[in-house]
Amino acid sequence: MIVDILASQYKASLGMLRQAIEKVPAEQWNNDEYNNPNWQIAYHVLWGVKFYLGANTESYVPLENSIEGAESLGGTQDWENTDEGVMVEGFHTKDELISFITVLEQNLLSEIEGLALNENSGFEWYPYSRLELHINNIRHIQHHTAQITERLKAKGIIGFSWWADENIPQVW
Repeated sequence: MIVDILASQYKASLGMLRQAIEKVPAEQWNNDEYNNPNWQIAYHVLWGVKFYLGANTESYVPLENSIEGAESLGGTQDWENTDEGVMVEGFHTKDELISFITVLEQNLLSEIEGLALNENSGFEWYPYSRLELHINNIRHIQHHTAQITERLKAKGIIGFSWWADENIPQVW
């Protein structure tokens, strides 16, 4: 039951991120208005979902055609890819990121089932169980989805839905 709930909440969160991505106007997708453009925040989230669904750092396999270094939003923690020499070249399109979401959704259940929820997270900077890591990962999706959503609302773009689960969007 817990695995099904986690998968449902991942999918609902990813559905809300998909909705935000779809609403970003082309001129706001990759501009320099903010330190990190909207596409990079969305990519950072998807990179994190895939990364933390894995067993540990060594098990990570990038999404197809990933842009090296784009996952970093310039944080200061060792695990945030703070290498100042990394230059992000190019950007991911909306279609690419929507495809990443689809791939993640297709593999969610097997990824969650693949590692025991009561075992260690597998990441030394998250010293708690795999179950708590999943909850943290879902919170991370929501955090950055809200960031993109607030940027869009500030530009007058409205009509975002809250997803109670992956099948039930509710307009707010």
